[in-house]
Amino acid sequence: MMNSTTNKPLCPCCFKAFSASILQDGNGNSNGNSSTNNGSFNFGSICGTCEPTKVERALATKAATNTSSASVAAVPPILWLLTPQEIEEATQTILTATKRNLDEIASTPLSDVTFENTIRKLMCPPNYKTNPQIAACKFLQHCSPDAQIREAASNAGKLFAKSRVEGRMRSDVYERVVAFSKTEECQHGLGEYERHFVRASLQDFERAGLALSREDSAELQRLLEEDSKVCSAYGKNLGGDATKLFFAPEELKGCTEDFIQERLGKDVEGKCTISLKYPDIIPIGQTCEVAETRRLVSEAREGMNAYKNNLDLVAEGVQLRKEIATLLGYPSWAEYICTKRMSGSFQAVDEFLTNLQTKLEAAGKDDYETLLQLKRDQCKDMDIVFDGKLNAWDTGYYGNELLKSKGVDSEKIREYFPLDHVVSTTMEIYQELLGLTFTELLQGTYWSWHKEVRCFHVKDTASDNSIGHFYLDLHPRDGKYGHAAIFHLVKHNSTHGAVDCMLCNLPASTEGKPSLLRHQNVVTFFHEFGHIMHGLCSEGIGNSTRLAKCPRDFVEAPSQMLENWCWQKSILERLSKHYQTGVKLPDAMLNDMIQAKHVNVAFGSLRQIYLSRLDLEIHGPHPPKTAEELQSLVDKLRPAITLVENPPGNNMLRTFGHLMNQYSASYYGYMWAEVLSADMFATRFEKEGVMNPKVGMDYRKMVLAPGGTHNITDHLTKFLGRPPSNEAFLKSRGILK
Repeated sequence: MMNSTTNKPLCPCCFKAFSASILQDGNGNSNGNSSTNNGSFNFGSICGTCEPTKVERALATKAATNTSSASVAAVPPILWLLTPQEIEEATQTILTATKRNLDEIASTPLSDVTFENTIRKLMCPPNYKTNPQIAACKFLQHCSPDAQIREAASNAGKLFAKSRVEGRMRSDVYERVVAFSKTEECQHGLGEYERHFVRASLQDFERAGLALSREDSAELQRLLEEDSKVCSAYGKNLGGDATKLFFAPEELKGCTEDFIQERLGKDVEGKCTISLKYPDIIPIGQTCEVAETRRLVSEAREGMNAYKNNLDLVAEGVQLRKEIATLLGYPSWAEYICTKRMSGSFQAVDEFLTNLQTKLEAAGKDDYETLLQLKRDQCKDMDIVFDGKLNAWDTGYYGNELLKSKGVDSEKIREYFPLDHVVSTTMEIYQELLGLTFTELLQGTYWSWHKEVRCFHVKDTASDNSIGHFYLDLHPRDGKYGHAAIFHLVKHNSTHGAVDCMLCNLPASTEGKPSLLRHQNVVTFFHEFGHIMHGLCSEGIGNSTRLAKCPRDFVEAPSQMLENWCWQKSILERLSKHYQTGVKLPDAMLNDMIQAKHVNVAFGSLRQIYLSRLDLEIHGPHPPKTAEELQSLVDKLRPAITLVENPPGNNMLRTFGHLMNQYSASYYGYMWAEVLSADMFATRFEKEGVMNPKVGMDYRKMVLAPGGTHNITDHLTKFLGRPPSNEAFLKSRGILK
């Protein structure tokens, strides 16, 4: 690592703050090596410009002092890296160790292969997430305020992806796994999961193309590396976007006065600065009465000047994936992906979406006509020309107007959901439901990439055993990942627990007023927190290996199921607290919200089907070759399914990041998982109690704990008491009575 003495010292305020806290234990008590006994400090007092010093480095590497018997506030097991050079050096160390690990396997004579010298080495290689330093090297690309750190971490991610590809292409290692699979030890001397891992490893190698000729194998590796680079460039364009739009206050009519004043004069006198971050664009899309403003914001996100060359990158990416699938003997990337999902095949997904669309179309058209009538009436009242259709920038606004007509005022409801209360209450609910205990680490006792980041230690309540940690990074800033997502930083093994991080873009508090959440923000937070629980509650040796991956078309089901809590009266009463008076959401407003839950739901579901179809089309047998062909596809597909025309030149593929990462050919999984989530909730929690601790523990042990091991349908059948059904989902959409 870089010698920290080459950096300039911290300024006095930073040095005092770090010195006072660096050697604190988890309870805020000095261990004797600090000159003060100040349990925590205000990160806001730090200037933010100091370079790393020995003091800061000690905080970043505090995990080195963790022990299995560490106190409740033991920090996550990550030795954080503070400079681009450190990231580069650590990345090369991991890559070297990874290659050495594979070389050792390959050097074993075929007659001498054993579980320990072959299979064990493949279960948790150095470039897998059981190594905490993987997170230290690559995670900060998504959230570091330092552009150079983000760049170095992004490069590390690319190198690790390349390393994983190379590992799956090692025919000499594959030969040893094949040889071991035929041994007496493998056939009669292994446990159930170890045998599964051997089978899965063989499939993983074969899906990577080891049955190919040397020339085709080399070409496959090149294509995989190119696809990784394309996806990285696409994500970089999204994360690095700094677009600003400027509107006069009257152009934001309908938005709250607070929203306008918070943005007025920040960059241009008399104008409001609007970014493309969610806290800016969602209020405009839902509440701004000025259609032209909504149109301009929509165009800034999806128009021809949005996100640089992202549409060209999508075209390049889908062609690369088609070539990969062809080399591996599949007719399309979609078929290649679906064969490893719960669905089992593209045909099963196609039938699922077709069946669902057919059942939703009539109700979706009714929803469309309802919104159109609202627009017609409002245009008449405001003496505005009615253009006879719903535009893309109209759907969110009139959807919100429809809710208001049913007594649901999203702006008024926000006053009852201050962020701090929602976060603390959500965590209380999860702790009660799943039998867990969360303890927040004092600021100053752990290193983080930004002063707003919070860190929590998780224990099993009954046994007091440590399970892991999670970070919360909730507010938008330049260079940060622009959506809401959970990053599984570290997977558990015998030496440490799991570590997860939630990155969101929820509105931040302002001077004199706390951050207030729309109900949909509350649902999003509850959903994302469910992913943290899925990551932390996985158990057993199986979930600490590189092949333990939850199928992409199931991974959303647990979190989608938990969204139902945000529509239960008893839970809403707990989650709500007026930011001024402290009172709960009034019964009348609460009941109106619950009754309006499924308003416009068919129309919204058709949009999800459209996004799923778009994903499958571009990853089908004949993917579009150019940005122009992608544009033609969107122009055709969007109105055919959603009933809403695509604005000329606009293309949401420019910002549809799911399709340029692990969700490619898998976006249908949201709808697939929604069917499963409705069944889990209706069958157990709705009948036996949403806060029933027995059902909560059954859910934790039968659904979350197995993680990505064995057959997901078997886990669900055990939890439900029968095979999964779509009946609850269809009832929730009003399709079945």
